Amino acid sequence: MSKNNIRLFYKNQAELGHALKNYIDEYFDNKINQEDFESSIMLIISSNKDKFFKELDIAKKPKQILGKARLDVLEKVLKNRSDFYEKDSCIK
Repeated sequence: MSKNNIRLFYKNQAELGHALKNYIDEYFDNKINQEDFESSIMLIISSNKDKFFKELDIAKKPKQILGKARLDVLEKVLKNRSDFYEKDSCIK
């Protein structure tokens, strides 16, 4: 999935969670390079903060959909871009 094919807005947490899951799986399959992956993840999350975060933490539904391994990768990306992550979350 190229940057041009990234959908930025999702209608609910489940749809957002599945989109992130698929995008992370493409990264695991080496279809996306590191820089494009990180910038795209940040773009998707910043466009859907209301669905992704719940009370300064990642919402329950996206967490359930992503699972442990994908969530770990996602949290590492967020921590690498700490200027975004620390403002919007209490997880450090």
